[in-house]
Amino acid sequence: MDTRTSYEESVQKALRRIADHVPEDLVAKFAERSGIVRDDIRPIQPGPSGTVSAIDGSNAMVLEGGSVAIAAIRAARTTFAGSERAGRAATPLTLVTIGPGHRNHDFDDLFRECFGDLPHKGLDNADPERASAILRDTLEYWVAHRTAATLPPGALMLIDGALRVSSQNHEPVLADIIHTAQERGLLLAAVAKRTRATWGGGHPLLPALAGLVAQIGIAGAWWTAIDEHLLDHAEYRQGRHGKIYVASLHPQYSRPLKIELPKETDEATAAATFRALAAFADDGRIPGYPYPLLDAHRTVVIDEPLVQQIQQDVKAGLSRQGIRNRTFEDLFGDLHGDFERY
Repeated sequence: MDTRTSYEESVQKALRRIADHVPEDLVAKFAERSGIVRDDIRPIQPGPSGTVSAIDGSNAMVLEGGSVAIAAIRAARTTFAGSERAGRAATPLTLVTIGPGHRNHDFDDLFRECFGDLPHKGLDNADPERASAILRDTLEYWVAHRTAATLPPGALMLIDGALRVSSQNHEPVLADIIHTAQERGLLLAAVAKRTRATWGGGHPLLPALAGLVAQIGIAGAWWTAIDEHLLDHAEYRQGRHGKIYVASLHPQYSRPLKIELPKETDEATAAATFRALAAFADDGRIPGYPYPLLDAHRTVVIDEPLVQQIQQDVKAGLSRQGIRNRTFEDLFGDLHGDFERY
């Protein structure tokens, strides 16, 4: 078997896998498996734009060595009253060290600073990317905790992602955020930019449901609840504090999103939440996506130019401390950089 034949065969194999993932009868299979009928698809009635606060976080690996890595993290909140931004704030850009050793001491310090106590379980440095994400989550939950305590009753609080924790240390924190929001009469939703939710052994949820809604003949904005037993992966049941819904929030543009609301949310509260979400989803840049979350993302993102600036700041600081460039390269150098020059 020559290399060309092997590549072409691999392309065909990949195409077959995609076809199995999204078969021609996807909608028919989903209709039968889900049992979702027209009455389960709830229209979203238009309503006025109230007050909404959207929360997002960002993390980026700045330097990676064999035994130590440095990441940058921050979180932000943006608030809109009506269609106007009423406030925007971000935590300071913070560098965290991952390694050396097994336990991440920056996580202990950050958790205590945010929530007044040490985490019940240490954060392992073995996976730097995961550790960086959990450190970022800590800041996001701190901002969400403060937001839940200060938003006016009836306001909508938006979280990027899901009402599900990646670290058990955040379990009581997320539970308290949800409890505080409910006690103060807030609407709370977590909106996913993308989702790996599948059903029936690997079929994607969003295209199947969108196809079914179109086949039924429903136009405009809509929402529906998803039975948790329909989904494939255990990750959607472990560490989760929310119930899964799918909604399309724009009256003309179909963009189904996976959205989570707190467990035990009644139908009236769900309808009010989706009505509030739809009121903030008519931005022309990304129609159908709540633009306060877009604004929070743009506020908080740690992009490549910022990463490069941080790298230079760290390198300059080490130089002032007498650490030579050769030592820096031994710690954080990557032969891939040399490879790219040739």
